Amino acid sequence: MRKPILASLFAMMLPVSAHADVTLHLNNNVELLAFNGQAHKGTVFGTEEPIVLENGTQQIAFRYVASIEEGKDVTFVKSDVIVAKFDADDEEIHFDFPDVRTTKQAREFRKNPEFQLLDGSDSVVPFAKGTLEKNGFQLSRDYVSELQRFNQTTEPASLQLSATQVVAPVPTVRSGKVVVVDSVGKNEEEYQLHYWYQKADQETKNRFRAFINAN
Repeated sequence: MRKPILASLFAMMLPVSAHADVTLHLNNNVELLAFNGQAHKGTVFGTEEPIVLENGTQQIAFRYVASIEEGKDVTFVKSDVIVAKFDADDEEIHFDFPDVRTTKQAREFRKNPEFQLLDGSDSVVPFAKGTLEKNGFQLSRDYVSELQRFNQTTEPASLQLSATQVVAPVPTVRSGKVVVVDSVGKNEEEYQLHYWYQKADQETKNRFRAFINAN
C-alpha cells in the first residue's frame, strides 16, 4: 500500500511545475499596453520578457511601432491602439507582422493593420480585432478604463470581464514629444534610446548600464 500512497503524494507535488499556460512573446515592434484587464508597462532597455497568461480567452491591447531608417535619421511610426481577442490553451503565441521598411508602408499599416498570431508550430491562431481610438493630444491615457468601455460594446474583440478579473490600474503620467499626435505611450526619447541600445555591442551596453546605475 505504501507505493500507491507515495505515488499519490508525488503527483500532488507536480501540478505547479507541470501546469502549462499561454506564453505571449513580444518583439521590438510591439508596445504592449494592457492584457486581460491589467495595465502593462514595458521596459525601456533590453528585450521584453514574454507575458504568461492563464489558459482561455485572451484580450490584448498594443501598438505596432515601426522604426524607419532614413540616412542617419531614425523615424518611429506608431499605429493606433489595436485590440485583439483570441482563445489559446497551453500554447506559445507569436506576432507575425508584414515587412515594414518605409514611412509609406508604416502609414499604410496604420490605416489597415494586417497581422497574424502564430502558435509554436507556426499555425495561424484565429482572433478578433478592434481599435481603441482617441482624438486629440493626451499626456496620459487609462487603457484599462478604455478597454472596460470597449468591452461594453458589441465589437468582435470585446471581452466581458467579471469584477474579480479586473485589476485597478496604477495611474501614470508620461510627458514628452511623441511621434504620432493621437497616440501616447513611450515618448520619442525612449524609442531612440531603446533603438540605439539594441544596435550596440555588448561592451557598449555594459558601459551604458554602468552609467545609468551610477546616476
